[in-house]
Amino acid sequence: MVKRVKGTKVNLYNFNAEEEKEKKIKAKKKKSKKNKRKQNDIKNNKNEKDQLFDFNNEIVIGIPKQEEKKKINKKKVSNIKTKSEGKNIKNKKPISKKQEQIKKKKKIRNFKIIKYTFLILLIFIATIATMTSPLFNIKKITVEGTGKITNDEIISLSQINIEENTYKVNIKKAKRNILENPYIKSVEIKRKLPSDIIISIEERKTTFMIEYGSSYVYINNQGYILEISSEKLEVPIIQGTETYVEDFVPGNRLCIEDLEKMSTVIKILEIAASNDISSLITRIDIQNKQNYKMVFETEEKVAYIGDETDLNTKILSIKSIIEREKGIKGEIFVNMDLKSNNPTFRQSV
Repeated sequence: MVKRVKGTKVNLYNFNAEEEKEKKIKAKKKKSKKNKRKQNDIKNNKNEKDQLFDFNNEIVIGIPKQEEKKKINKKKVSNIKTKSEGKNIKNKKPISKKQEQIKKKKKIRNFKIIKYTFLILLIFIATIATMTSPLFNIKKITVEGTGKITNDEIISLSQINIEENTYKVNIKKAKRNILENPYIKSVEIKRKLPSDIIISIEERKTTFMIEYGSSYVYINNQGYILEISSEKLEVPIIQGTETYVEDFVPGNRLCIEDLEKMSTVIKILEIAASNDISSLITRIDIQNKQNYKMVFETEEKVAYIGDETDLNTKILSIKSIIEREKGIKGEIFVNMDLKSNNPTFRQSV
């Protein structure tokens, strides 16, 4: 049986075995030649490649290999990093134990500050809540030191109300309100927790009077005008004042000239009180400060004192004359230098 080979046509009528064998041998030779050519081409290509200049394997002076370039670049980068790290290390100074202790102390201090501020806030909120509770509403107002003015008047002036929260009371304002009354010299207001208010006052007392038409102007020893009243009190009447009539308003003071003279009058009254004759003085004339004049209406006598010098000796002389000339109307003169002159009494005709 005849086998059919690919790529060849078999002629069955003119079949020659030897020719076919030769053909097969030729075909094999062609194939082997082709294979050799291919192998030769591959070798030639390799040789050409080998003949090319290899920078990695060849050594050329001044030109580093590519791998070495990469290594150099890496070294440069690493050197730059190390330099920068070195700079940072140089800039970063080593932390000492003292600095560490200081840092710890700061942390502890900050923690304490936060802690205590929080506690203070809590206490503050708690105290406000307690202070505004009805427990601290005013139940009782006590007034101490009143004489001329009643307790109800003081409470009314203070504008403090029962059932008002004691911490809502403006103490300064209440004091100002009370001091508007000319009779009040000083005032003190205290809270007695939980619900009491204590008002302590010091009153001014009427020491002198000034005649004002059919009425009298009450004055204390500091020259404050306390009141204008039709009632006559058992105090000396001051005559010869220079204060304008329109200034006779409660709460005002006498003018400066009258206040200067009043200081001498107060000295006269103090010395007279120590000699038990102050109650006998009914009027004092201060018009002329070089010659003060005292009137003793019950004794029907007038004493001319002169200025404020040597008041003790003058008052003693007046006392002795009053006792000696009891019941006799007249004038006493002590307005001279008593070291060289004797006091005199002149009986009225």
